[in-house]
Amino acid sequence: MQPITPSLPFLAFPTAKVLAEFRPVRGLLVEIPVPEGSKAPIYFRSLGDLLDLKLHDPRPLVEAICQEMGYDTAKVAAGEGETGVHGHSWVTYCDAHMLPMLVRWTAGEANLLVTLVETVQRGNSLGGDLRLTILGDEAAKPIMRRLGVALSRFGITKRGYCTGRAELEGRNRTFTLPELQTGRMSTSLTIGGDAQGEITPQRARELPDLLLSCDCIGTRSEAGLHQAGEAMLTLHSRNPFQMRYAADRLIAPEMVDLIHHASVQDVRNLTTADLKRRYGSERACNSMVYLDLLRTEMPHTQGVRAFIAGLLHEIERVGVHEHTPLSYPGLPFGTQTLRRGPVSYSEDFSKPEQEVFAGVEPMATSRGPTSNLVNLAFQVLEGAIWALEGLSEKELSKPPQGGWTAEPLRYMKEEQGNPRYRITNCEEPTWGIHQGLPILADKSAIVWRRGDEQALAIDFAYHTQTQGVHLARFRRCRVPGRKGEALS
Repeated sequence: MQPITPSLPFLAFPTAKVLAEFRPVRGLLVEIPVPEGSKAPIYFRSLGDLLDLKLHDPRPLVEAICQEMGYDTAKVAAGEGETGVHGHSWVTYCDAHMLPMLVRWTAGEANLLVTLVETVQRGNSLGGDLRLTILGDEAAKPIMRRLGVALSRFGITKRGYCTGRAELEGRNRTFTLPELQTGRMSTSLTIGGDAQGEITPQRARELPDLLLSCDCIGTRSEAGLHQAGEAMLTLHSRNPFQMRYAADRLIAPEMVDLIHHASVQDVRNLTTADLKRRYGSERACNSMVYLDLLRTEMPHTQGVRAFIAGLLHEIERVGVHEHTPLSYPGLPFGTQTLRRGPVSYSEDFSKPEQEVFAGVEPMATSRGPTSNLVNLAFQVLEGAIWALEGLSEKELSKPPQGGWTAEPLRYMKEEQGNPRYRITNCEEPTWGIHQGLPILADKSAIVWRRGDEQALAIDFAYHTQTQGVHLARFRRCRVPGRKGEALS
């Protein structure tokens, strides 16, 4: 396959349009290791060092997809959106490194999204695997079945320990299963083969619906773990449980749907984690620097970091409607509005600079201590979501003078310290990753109290159709409107 020419730069990807219109129902995951013979150092000083190595060429995986679909690889690589098949298009978004790469792929009525990115999940210094994820909508289900089989030969663990044959669109196809799983997905499936590793025909017929959408492995009957045709499905939820299926019992369609549903967010989470490292500062992405900060910071700063960590944990782990001690209305960090839609955050947001927390602690007033400035900032962020909800793109692009007003925040004027806020466009927007896609954080929630020398701002992105929020960073800025001073 000839070198790939980008159709458009990576950051030109139409994230808002895709999030609003694309409804994926199944995800696929493939990982391959660094090619044999690659001379990679055992230690990377920075992510840039890893990218400069160009360890991976994405073309073999793209070529495998083209071969399955009957596409002209030269036309796909040319970057003009052509595939050689009428009604099918392939638009590539990447930069000079080729990785990371996003592809908007249409195949007739089907819509798919392809992501290729280098990952360091197997270790900060010994990583460098290439990760491919594919999301497809309802019309793409037949294509996803074919791709699950066609791409099953790729993986970071040895393939072919167990094999099976399934008929797809009138053709007998062979798929392979590894002996070891990677533990990437929220569901895993173990399939029993015979002594030679052959999967029974009945079990093989249902596997195109499951391959690469969960962690699939095979076991041979001689190992004594599972009989030929037997299956064991594990759901790694908050309360994990397993189900065993006898050789003559197929996995229920409802469980297949559950696996597909979980796979969509699984691959989105994986690509978000991989990609957001490219948009965080080197300090924030270096865990050793962060740990050193935790050892040397003042107690009140450590307390603020613990508060932020608890809030992010609540966003990620606590379901809005779950009946737990942390459920609504008893959410200790008050994130009910913030969690209406999918939430993502950058490395810099979860690990702010130490200077950001100077002077955020409560202030003494005649009526008692004020609230912590970080706590107030999150209250303003919650109010910002109320204020932006339902606004048109034109209204979002041009805030009223003085910023948007959030009705739920009227009470703040009566609090100690006379806190004030502003919700407006960010003067210096930054890029982040939300649901595995690039997004521009162009809004700011700003708060200050009487006596504060600087205000505290949270820069964020808000996607109206999905109510999704990306939290980009904390920063200190001038108090708005103070003697004509502009925001820094």
